[in-house]
Amino acid sequence: MNLLSKVFLLGFLPLSTFIYWKLLKTPRTKLWGLLIFSFIFYSFAGWQYSLLLIALSLLTFGAAKQGWYWLGILANLIALIFFKYWDFGVVMLRRFLNDVDWSHLFPILHLALPLGISFYIFKHIAYLLDVKNQRYLPTDNFLVFLTFSAFFPQISAGPISNFKDTGQQFIDLPNKFENKNAYNALIYITLGIAKKLIIAQGISSILATDFYLPGQGSILAFWTSSLLQGLYLYMDFSGYTDIALGIGYLFGIKLPGNFDNPFLAKNPSDFWNRWHISLSLWFRVYIFAPISRYFLKTWKGRFRELAQYAANWITMTLVGLWHGANSQYLIWGFFHGSFLNFHAWAVRKNFKWVGTWIDKTITLIGIIFSWHLFFTGWKELRITIPEAFEINGFGSFRNLLSEIPPHLFPVLIISILISFSGFAEAIQYIKIRSKLFGVIIGAILVLMIAMLGEPLNFNYVQF
Repeated sequence: MNLLSKVFLLGFLPLSTFIYWKLLKTPRTKLWGLLIFSFIFYSFAGWQYSLLLIALSLLTFGAAKQGWYWLGILANLIALIFFKYWDFGVVMLRRFLNDVDWSHLFPILHLALPLGISFYIFKHIAYLLDVKNQRYLPTDNFLVFLTFSAFFPQISAGPISNFKDTGQQFIDLPNKFENKNAYNALIYITLGIAKKLIIAQGISSILATDFYLPGQGSILAFWTSSLLQGLYLYMDFSGYTDIALGIGYLFGIKLPGNFDNPFLAKNPSDFWNRWHISLSLWFRVYIFAPISRYFLKTWKGRFRELAQYAANWITMTLVGLWHGANSQYLIWGFFHGSFLNFHAWAVRKNFKWVGTWIDKTITLIGIIFSWHLFFTGWKELRITIPEAFEINGFGSFRNLLSEIPPHLFPVLIISILISFSGFAEAIQYIKIRSKLFGVIIGAILVLMIAMLGEPLNFNYVQF
């Protein structure tokens, strides 16, 4: 079931909200209700994958209780690798060992990726590591933990939440639906739908035109296309996150934010404090920090700079790999590791431009360039990268604009204005406590749902 479909918005969501607040009276029954709603939602993606989710949740719960932390982590990683990376690994193995027929031992399985597996497994691993490091005690309530794993607003594409912050809320669910939460839900869901239905879909239509053709593009077309790719992904993914957070508010659950106006980043490190915050925080805490400590301990601090550089490269390449077994994601991740290292080197050298508008400009250029890497395969990159640096000339603004359908100009302008002015996040609008504003937002929500045709898929659900 898609979050942005009439079946969900006009059927599943209002019905489950009504049952939750009107028919389920105690925290225990509400918890059961959330669990049942979550698995009904999940079953639309394939009921058989529900069994995998339950099995991995039970194993993680038991491993934390028994102190079998590494066993639990290994089991979760094996499941993730099997479903997400098996075919990629087999293809790579056959390329390296092309003289040996391994097909009978390592067949290509063409496995479908279980919905949300990359997200809920990262929640499981974080939980095991947190309990191992005594950040909090393991829960005794499997019902709570399973609901934390399967909570339907975030199961498809996050945000990746921490058990201490999110799971604990399931232990003591509220008895009363607060007006504040209703207002917050209205703002978040409306803005999220607007980002996806109007802006992301509009930008997608622009990208589908012929204003940039690999091998025939100009500098202007290349960089405009890269910017639009970034704006599309931002509006698409942050739109999903806003809807997820809004649904959380409907059930009295506060989920962590995932974006904070990333196009206003002051430097590459600041970008990762603003973009896909829950994923970058996960990698910073559970991958970068231990790798850095290991290198510093192994090298006795003599190569402190190299330890940070190596940790950045490894961490960001793994961030790319998390997105999928594809060369474009690995290149994108490695580029961001290099970008972080470049800035860390500049800070150590105490260059005068660090922390100035020049720093922000370099960061923006690097971020825009990275979106081209994210969306472009390796073979095509060999054609398109030279176009970023004058191989076909600068290009013409008039020719570029002529390729954009006139009715999409307002969408393009709005996306640029809100992304670069700092007004793209719902948290900034919930501060406006006005009945009139609420009525206007409600009317916009009704209008957009009426406009909605076929269910719309969000980009990050595929990961």
